[in-house]
Amino acid sequence: MSRLRYAFAGTAPFAELVLAGLIGADAAPLAVVTNPDRPRGRHGAPQPPPIKLAARAHGLPVLQPLRASEPAAVAELLAFGPEVFVVCAYGQILDQRLLDLLPTVVVHPSLVPRWRGAAPVERALMAGETELGVTVLKMTAGVDEGPVGYSRVVGVPADADAGRAYELLAPAAVDGVLATLDGIAAGTVQWRPQEGEATYAAKIAVQDRLIDWTRPATAIVDQVRALAPHVGAVTDLLGKRTLIWRAAAGSRPLRAPSRERLVLPAGDGWVEVLELQQEGRSRMAAGDFLRGAGRALAGP
Repeated sequence: MSRLRYAFAGTAPFAELVLAGLIGADAAPLAVVTNPDRPRGRHGAPQPPPIKLAARAHGLPVLQPLRASEPAAVAELLAFGPEVFVVCAYGQILDQRLLDLLPTVVVHPSLVPRWRGAAPVERALMAGETELGVTVLKMTAGVDEGPVGYSRVVGVPADADAGRAYELLAPAAVDGVLATLDGIAAGTVQWRPQEGEATYAAKIAVQDRLIDWTRPATAIVDQVRALAPHVGAVTDLLGKRTLIWRAAAGSRPLRAPSRERLVLPAGDGWVEVLELQQEGRSRMAAGDFLRGAGRALAGP
């Protein structure tokens, strides 16, 4: 049985991981749809999404419509002859005009209905969860509300950040796409209603990044790892905006200031900052910070 021809839509790093897995499984899509180039960096020059570069490196056509459901964009996509549209961390909501013309499935890095929405892994890690998962569902008008054709639980180490969690979820997502495409082709995929209480994984906002040092130490560490390695938890350190990239929770403080370890009080214990980045500077280990800009915290 030949596999269904499909097009793939994605923008976020997770989508790039899934696309790489599909290409590695000799199951490349007909074309890749991603968001338009966006201004980034100090000078605001338009930069392509990394998935665009990855797709072109493998000779895949890339489409970048401003709105994927507009008639011209739909016509351009359909010209490639896909039988299914696979959407993964794309960043656009598709309307019924496209769904009526092309069967569409969504690869979502959570066990829906838990953590529907834009930031499922980040929200799960913030909640201290270590069992995450992947779901492939049929796209409907409601966000991540369609019936489920595939799901798999994936264990994530308690110290994993969001980047590592997405890496661990990607192989299950690739398996889910391939199983769903084969199931649709054979007529054996069983779409089942979502079961359980729905929770919503809202997009990460400015306030979600701010560290509240009155919260429990473990909650702060979960916040830090949920926002690493791309977003960053934010605090003020020595009067400067500082991103905390890695941290660990502890119950006992240091007996005296240390030149090597940066330990800060939390609501019920202590948080050791392991890696940080002050505004205008590069990421660095806490020891390097204490020997330089942060020496005032390290004692004599």
